[in-house]
Amino acid sequence: MTTIIFCFDRNHLTGITTLIILLSTYKAMKLFIGKESKAEDLKNLFTLCYPYLKIEFFRKPSVINVLDKKGAAAVNRFESISGSALIDIDKNITVAHLENDFALLGLKAEIFRRCGNVWVETSLTDSWTLHQQNLEGEEISREIFS
Repeated sequence: MTTIIFCFDRNHLTGITTLIILLSTYKAMKLFIGKESKAEDLKNLFTLCYPYLKIEFFRKPSVINVLDKKGAAAVNRFESISGSALIDIDKNITVAHLENDFALLGLKAEIFRRCGNVWVETSLTDSWTLHQQNLEGEEISREIFS
């Protein structure tokens, strides 16, 4: 199995051209994230890999506002990461697994699936793989727009 690792630096998202050309060829994808990485770059790359999914990042809620996701602050950079991290975004990873990987880094990640013109939380289907979620989003959107 070949693995593609996409790296983020301060100003550039690298590997995009390679991703677009070779995405269907490779079976494993990982994201290398450091303190200087921008959340927007990661979100854009994730959506390139999975066009009917999007990822949002929040700081982990405090004990006081655990039930209040709206009160959680959005993350623009990954300064809370000490050093760097490698995150697996392979098509066979479940939403729950991916969200847990980010939780281990001190980040709250939420995956949303496109449903026509709106984005819905995947919390009820977080045992589905990223591939399953993306296919479902494509199918639902196609039905709505046809």
